[in-house]
Amino acid sequence: MYPSSRTDTPESCESEENSPAGGRLITPYRYTLVLVSVIVEFETDFSRLPLAEAIAAVPEIRLEIERETATIPTMPNLFFRAAGEDLDAFAVALGEDSTVTGTRRLSEAGGRALFYAQVAENAEVVPYPEWVRLGAEALSERYYNGRWHNRRRFPDRESLREYREFCETSAMGFSLHRLYDAEEEATALRDGLTDEQREVFRLAYERGFFEIPRQVTLEELGEELGISNQSVSERLHRGYGRLIEEFVL
Repeated sequence: MYPSSRTDTPESCESEENSPAGGRLITPYRYTLVLVSVIVEFETDFSRLPLAEAIAAVPEIRLEIERETATIPTMPNLFFRAAGEDLDAFAVALGEDSTVTGTRRLSEAGGRALFYAQVAENAEVVPYPEWVRLGAEALSERYYNGRWHNRRRFPDRESLREYREFCETSAMGFSLHRLYDAEEEATALRDGLTDEQREVFRLAYERGFFEIPRQVTLEELGEELGISNQSVSERLHRGYGRLIEEFVL
């Protein structure tokens, strides 16, 4: 059970004030019900979701959903980037994946390929219509290391609770990593980093750059971002400097 983000107060109350004549004035006032949107970071299994067959064929692939739209809610259109050592093998597996249809490789640069696919009618579980119905917004959707890593904004904690129940009922699972109010995000982003630096730090963390031993090289990060390894190094080092200035000095 999530703590409530609602402030439940009476619709109206009365306060007493001294009147100019020395008596008591009864002044009605009204409280406002405030709903705070929440941001959640969580993981789900991939095996019952669209793209599952292509992922199973090339499990080391890394995916990032760039855009998801639909005229038929249960059959959304996916625009996503793939990165890995064997993009050709993934493209073949994608074409044979029965959970999607109309697959196309749209472009390729810097070791990353942009693909299009529409979710097929026979896909086992399609989360898109559920989180859209609940008024959520997809902030990021990435697949790596055998799991989908999601970051979404929900209008309130009740809608998030409903979505979690959907995930668990659908056997796709729901592993919560972080939950915070949208107001906290605005505070959290006051770290002095540029958007480009923050992107490098987030990707480096997700790919294991800060682990011992390192799980990814500067060259591999650069390929995934479409920039040189020198640019990756510069953004990391400048970012280190900004973080030290902001939080250490």
